[in-house]
Amino acid sequence: MENPELNFVKEYNAGKLFETNGVFIPVLSGSTIEMGEQYGALMTEEMQNTYNLLVQPEIEAKTIDNTTIDQWIDRAYTTGSLRTKQFYEGIALGSSWPLRKVILLDQIYEYRLYKSKLESFAGCTSIVSFGKESIDGKMYVGRNLNWNPILNTLPLVLTIRKPIDGSYKLGSIGWSGIYNSLTALNDKGVYMDIHDGSSMGGAIVATERPPILNTVVDILSEVNSSDEVKTKFNGLLSSISIILTVADINTALSIECSSLAGNSVKHTADDSLVVANTFTNDDWGIGRRETVSHSLQRFTNIAYHLKENRGKIDVGLMKELMDLKLFNEDHALMKNRDCTKPQLIDSDITNYQIVCDISNLLLWVKMPVPEFYTKWTPISLKELFA
Repeated sequence: MENPELNFVKEYNAGKLFETNGVFIPVLSGSTIEMGEQYGALMTEEMQNTYNLLVQPEIEAKTIDNTTIDQWIDRAYTTGSLRTKQFYEGIALGSSWPLRKVILLDQIYEYRLYKSKLESFAGCTSIVSFGKESIDGKMYVGRNLNWNPILNTLPLVLTIRKPIDGSYKLGSIGWSGIYNSLTALNDKGVYMDIHDGSSMGGAIVATERPPILNTVVDILSEVNSSDEVKTKFNGLLSSISIILTVADINTALSIECSSLAGNSVKHTADDSLVVANTFTNDDWGIGRRETVSHSLQRFTNIAYHLKENRGKIDVGLMKELMDLKLFNEDHALMKNRDCTKPQLIDSDITNYQIVCDISNLLLWVKMPVPEFYTKWTPISLKELFA
C-alpha cells in the first residue's frame, strides 16, 4: 500500500509535514534535538492552538501560578531521559518558544489530572485478535480513545520519529505540542496504547516519580517485543494509574498500573484480548468496578462480539466492531452494543479510532464525531519510516 492521500504541507531541514483527512503527520529525521527542532518549526501554529485551548485558560483563571509551573517543568525536565530533554530543547529552538512553555504544554495531561480537572483522560476500549482468533493468524488491534470533547476541536497528529542514534523508529498519535504518547507503534512491530486506570488504581498523581507518559516514549524507542515492555514495567512505578494494551506480531498482554500499589500483568487466556478502564487481573484481589464511562459494559460488549466472530477478525471486521455504538438513538444502553461514543452522553466522547495491522505496519485512523467526521484513513507506517 502506498499513501495516496498524503498531502505535502511544508518542510524544515530534514523534517517534512504532511496532512491527510485532517490528520497532521510530521516526519522527523536526525538526532533527537534535530527532530525536536523540526517539530517545533513545522508545528508552531498548531502548538499555539493547543496551548490556547488547554493551558492559557488555567493561567488566566489563576488556577496555576508560576511556582506550580516551575515545579511541573522541573519535574519533567530533571527526571526526563536525555531523549526527553533534547527533544524539548529542539522544539524550543525550532518554535522560538521558551523552554518552560514547551514543557508545560506537554505536561498538561498529568497536571490536569493532578488538579482533578479531568474525570478520566482516556475512557477507552482496545481489542486485540491474533492466532486462531484472526482470519489469517496475524495480529490486529482496534482502539477507541474517549476523552474530553474539547480535543475534537484540535487536529490529530501522527508524529513519526526516525532517529539516527540507534533507537527504533516510532509513530505516535496525539495532539500538537503534546509529545508523550497514548497510542504508538515502533518499526519493530511493538504496539502500545494507554487507558485511564484511576477508577481502579487510585486517582493519586505521584509527583516524585518521572511522568510515566514520557517514559513510555523511551520504552517504545528501545524494545522489540511485548515481553520486553512487560519486563520494563516490572521494574518501575507509574506516576498515575493507567492500563496498557501491548502487542507485537506474536502475542499480546495488558499491564494494569496503580500509582498506589504497583503493576500487574495480564496475559491473554486465548488469542484475543479486551482492555477497558477497569482492572481485570484477579491477582489484585479486588472486584471489577463499573466506571462513569461504562467500562464494564464496553468490556462485555466487545468480548461478546469477539466470541461471535472467532477466527474471522481482519482489518475490515475490526473496523466494523470499533464502529458499533455504545448507545442507541434514544441514548439508552442496549445489550451487545459496542464501544464508540460519537455523542457526549455519559462522561466522554470518542476523539479518535485506530485499527492496526501490526505485521504490515499499517494504520487506519478515523474521527467518528459528526461535526469533525473523517472516514477510515489508511496510513502506511512502513513507508513513512522508510
